[in-house]
Amino acid sequence: MIFFSIGLPGRFSQWCDAIVARLIESAVGPVMLAPVQSPEVVAFSLLRLTEPHLVVTSRHASEGLRALLSEARGRVLVALDDPRFALRELAAANGGNFRDATQEAARSCAAAYVCAGLPDVLVIHAGRGEHDAAATVATLGGALGITLGEAAIGEILAALPCPSTADAADELEAWWDSLDPGHRALGGGALGAYVANFRDGGFYEIIWDHALFWRHGEPSLPADEAIDIGDASRLLVNGPQIDLPPGDWQATITLGVSKEATGIGFDVEITAMAPHAVLARGHIAPDGRGIGTATLPFSIEASYGRSIGVTIVNTGAAPGGRLALGHVTLAPRSADGSDIPSELTTVLGL
Repeated sequence: MIFFSIGLPGRFSQWCDAIVARLIESAVGPVMLAPVQSPEVVAFSLLRLTEPHLVVTSRHASEGLRALLSEARGRVLVALDDPRFALRELAAANGGNFRDATQEAARSCAAAYVCAGLPDVLVIHAGRGEHDAAATVATLGGALGITLGEAAIGEILAALPCPSTADAADELEAWWDSLDPGHRALGGGALGAYVANFRDGGFYEIIWDHALFWRHGEPSLPADEAIDIGDASRLLVNGPQIDLPPGDWQATITLGVSKEATGIGFDVEITAMAPHAVLARGHIAPDGRGIGTATLPFSIEASYGRSIGVTIVNTGAAPGGRLALGHVTLAPRSADGSDIPSELTTVLGL
């Protein structure tokens, strides 16, 4: 048996992994857990399989793995929790590097929520586990074709208690409130739409803070400071290469320039990664104040979503001129949901 357990980084997804493994082992025999992100690693795990059954776990399913999961009907679990749990865990794992943690958490959120909209997927919500962990275990057993009595469920929960509790939620809120306001804005912008969806099924705009982008094609140089434009046309900004669910979107990009760059324009592209594709092109011509904005519509047609990047190139020389990137705001294009693909409507509650 091969089963896939997808979720956000955090204790709830780990608990679901462990419950699935425990159920399979008790019903049909020993099982191996294999953390993977891509279909190539799934194949490698099968070659190295030391037990008769395999549970593939993933906290950031790649585009390729998501495409594979669309064919694995009836064998996929997606565990959803408040995304800020993932951000807290990733921030700790990254040594407090909140920028990297936010990028990873945003990528993981998009991957999990895309997987939740694939056909015949079992979605387990952490809120359900908090209120009735026994029902969650029974549901997981049912997905595996295993009927469990109350005694068996009690034994499993005694060995593997559910981590989704009111105390854990209170701890999360205290951690969130304790953050530096800049960090809270960074994480809240990138994850806020997913937090809202977790809480009430709504979905609002995504804001990619300028710190999530980078200068001159160097990911280690955040675009949160002024950038020298220079004396030739060149790539000034790109990033953040974060996944988005399928559907019709629009991105609003704002930038500012110093007076030395008066009259200089900027070409903007929205691209999908691996395989590379240009989804939208635009041009920004800053006004007399040095402020310019472009709103670019684009569509993600693949049901498994795409990883998205934004590039900004100056169209002329501006020695001594500097550019400052504002935040990039993304929103679904339709207000009434009439032209949004069913995958996006289902996953995001639009």
